Amino acid sequence: MKKTLIYAVVALGVFIPVFALAQTSTTGLLNVYVQVINQTNSSYGPGNFTVAVSGQSPNPSTFQGSIQGTLVTINPGAYSVTLTNPSAFTVNYSVGCDSTIAAGGTQTCVITVNPGAYNYNPSYIYPYTYQTPPLTCRTDTPIVAVGQPARFTAIGGAGGTYNWRTPYNNFPNTGPVLTTALEGSGVQSVTVTNASQTATCNVTVSSSYYPQPVSTVYPTYQQTYPNYNTYPVYQAQPTYTAYAYPRLPNTGLQPVQSAQLAFALVLLLSAAIAAYPYARKSFAIAVR
Repeated sequence: MKKTLIYAVVALGVFIPVFALAQTSTTGLLNVYVQVINQTNSSYGPGNFTVAVSGQSPNPSTFQGSIQGTLVTINPGAYSVTLTNPSAFTVNYSVGCDSTIAAGGTQTCVITVNPGAYNYNPSYIYPYTYQTPPLTCRTDTPIVAVGQPARFTAIGGAGGTYNWRTPYNNFPNTGPVLTTALEGSGVQSVTVTNASQTATCNVTVSSSYYPQPVSTVYPTYQQTYPNYNTYPVYQAQPTYTAYAYPRLPNTGLQPVQSAQLAFALVLLLSAAIAAYPYARKSFAIAVR
């Protein structure tokens, strides 16, 4: 308790002089807040804007915006608060940003900046024009025998369909790969056209060239498998059979304890034994 009182006295000793310096009986106190909302794709904050206060000797008269607020002492009279560098941002002012203040009075001004409406106009736009890659032709089989299929591949171009031409045939509207057999010997040229570009492939067709046979023997791989010598043993689950146990008839009465039920049965049995001689005599008289 004693420490609490000491802390309270210290706090009052610190804040009362500050408040007395900030506001006197002959001046007013204006608190200016700057908030920036909708900051999607924007790095702007309150500190990017400068606030200007006009009126009767405001102090300070210009300062950087702050979301925590900035205290301004000002003499009584009319005043107004504005941003000096709003650029193309949308700025909204609360009622307390353009008003009057009395001696010893307080006012609050809230400035809201919305950069979402800001239009960035670059001074120079870099042009970009798509360039179609050059069309080239690649000979996948540089040397073939007469009558042996040769393979050609078109690379680049605008894509889509390709038109091929050999010394013997035309292959319009085909893909980027052509496989065809060439007749005659010597160096032969194959052209491919795509859009406005044309490329040429050269292939040597030899009458004395015999292609090497393709091996049909494939390597064998020794596959190893994990040794599963043990298998998990599953225990058979017990089988449950529902049985119908005899139940006492439902009399609609509240359930009783087993001891009470046994006592009642004993009483009934004793009454039956005691009444048996009388019942026997009555039966014999009725038979006569």
